[in-house]
Amino acid sequence: MINSEQAFDMLPDMVNIFEKLDIENYRKESLAKYQGEENVDYKKVGLEVIFYIIKNSGKVKDEFFSVVSIAEGKEVEEIKKQSLAKTITTFKEILTDKELMGFFKTAMQ
Repeated sequence: MINSEQAFDMLPDMVNIFEKLDIENYRKESLAKYQGEENVDYKKVGLEVIFYIIKNSGKVKDEFFSVVSIAEGKEVEEIKKQSLAKTITTFKEILTDKELMGFFKTAMQ
């Protein structure tokens, strides 16, 4: 669970990730893609967003490692040396935490 201090520490990096990857535009395109469909699998849509971020993670590599290091309470260098699966799992957990994403959404408005 991410505490309030960690969330505030992550905020600048999360904003940079969302801006550099133009997540808002990606979100709008996704909404248009699924508009009018019944029974949309929102978990699938959420995974698409996560994969989009991971696919483009090279553009936000420093921010990506920083966010994971804050979440895990480790130094960035430790995160860079751990398994990719562990790093991606932690990042996915951050992005699927409704309370945390609500905080980031509110803070970015």
